[in-house]
Amino acid sequence: MIELELIARNVLLSSAGPDLPNEVWACRTLVARTAGYRSRLVGALLRLERVTDSPVDRLRLAEEAVAHARLIDPDHDHHATDLLIWALHALQGSLYALGRTTEGRAAREEIAGRYHPGLHTKLGCRVTACYADREPPPVADWAAEAATAS
Repeated sequence: MIELELIARNVLLSSAGPDLPNEVWACRTLVARTAGYRSRLVGALLRLERVTDSPVDRLRLAEEAVAHARLIDPDHDHHATDLLIWALHALQGSLYALGRTTEGRAAREEIAGRYHPGLHTKLGCRVTACYADREPPPVADWAAEAATAS
């Protein structure tokens, strides 16, 4: 395991920077022993999810990102809530794409409960920077849809 950790650290520290699959592998390897890499893993999983073509693979990556994001302690990482919201946003998009609307709605409801203004504008977070060209989750629209559906 120690050799794998050394290889994983070298992958992350390489001057060229790792490609996304290698970054995900390295972060998964390091998270097994050091929880401090969990935020970077969530970000890498979400960036990989965005460029993956297969809806099933996108769902798998989003589910993994949500699972890891839930384990990040907000007291130790001030981006924990942002990471979880972006992971849930990816998850709900994947669920809707696969026709799993009930589960997608549950993810949307959790986003609405955790969402805060300014999510989209925070700087210094790899995930927020990754999503900088996208609109923030349309929480107000979802709330309006839910109100009209009731």
